[in-house]
Amino acid sequence: MPAIKSRRAPTKGDQREQALVDAARDVFREKSISQVTIDDLAGAAGIARSGFYFYFESKQALLAALVDQRLAEADLEMAEWLASDGLDRGALRRGLAAGLARWKVDGRWLREAFVTPDPGPEVRHVRDRLLDEGCTQFSKRIERDARAGRTVVGPPDLLAKMVMRLRCMTFADAYADPGAYDEDELLDTLTDAILRLVYGATPGSAKG
Repeated sequence: MPAIKSRRAPTKGDQREQALVDAARDVFREKSISQVTIDDLAGAAGIARSGFYFYFESKQALLAALVDQRLAEADLEMAEWLASDGLDRGALRRGLAAGLARWKVDGRWLREAFVTPDPGPEVRHVRDRLLDEGCTQFSKRIERDARAGRTVVGPPDLLAKMVMRLRCMTFADAYADPGAYDEDELLDTLTDAILRLVYGATPGSAKG
């Protein structure tokens, strides 16, 4: 008979810690981290101020935990395109559209985590790891197409970093000034800019 696998149910401590992370997402949507107090975060999670420090040493440590959990969503957004080959404009645009939708909701704290030069050591550590992981995924896809002779000449890891930076800064600017461009125009332009950067072409062009 197959062994029966036991699964530990979340403890009250696990639930309180997750409640803090979930509450932080809501609080950091409304205020910058410099304006948020520990009392704000503890109160939103329904715990005492002293209870906050049992789980996190600081606001920055809580933001780092939030970034670590929620940025897994970005991997899912781009999964279709990262698993395909060639330009696949439709899959790329769908992934970017999902990312833009997330930034429209969570852009305040995402900007603090990914655009602020020095968000604090806890956040910076998580940010650097996530960016490295994201660049690795993009780089592997570009390497596949480079071997097939589809991409422009250039180191795949450098192209991947450029794509990641372009995506992040475009989303950050869109959050900061949401009325600057029509959303479809922004997504079409970003999609084609990435394809030109990596492939030197877009669908419908001479090389497409």
